[in-house]
Amino acid sequence: MDRVEIMRPNLYEILGPLDSVDGFEIHVEGEAAARDTLIQQLTQEVTSRADALGCGQVMIPPGLIDEVTAQVLRLADSEPCGVRGGVLHVHFFDGEQLQRLTRVVLDPSMPNTFELYLSLRADTTTWYHKMSRIIKPLRRSGPLHLSRDYKLEKKKLYPDE
Repeated sequence: MDRVEIMRPNLYEILGPLDSVDGFEIHVEGEAAARDTLIQQLTQEVTSRADALGCGQVMIPPGLIDEVTAQVLRLADSEPCGVRGGVLHVHFFDGEQLQRLTRVVLDPSMPNTFELYLSLRADTTTWYHKMSRIIKPLRRSGPLHLSRDYKLEKKKLYPDE
């Protein structure tokens, strides 16, 4: 028996690529390009927030960004605009409070159809984290190692039909 698969077109397939918006070049030509753009933006935004987190450098474990990106693409698959209609809010949880790090608009030219909330936390198993509790003055200038554990939640911005 043959298997029939029905595919819904998303707005990108209907509208096609856009040239630019306010000097921001958009080069999204499918899932691979969207994935690469998301990896680049997420890595840049998280590593640039060292001052906000009170550390010298933010260390991202290998594979964390790829794993988060794959889950973002999976969650965006059922959206009308695909991944291009999303906004990713990145937060850091230090064990006591949730701190807002950044907001990544996946495609500024598309209407926002969903929001994703990513909560990152510190890796408490590293030797530096354990030593920083003893030696407080070094904590400010040392690196912050992120944990591979994270929380990603989706919120739709439109009612279900």
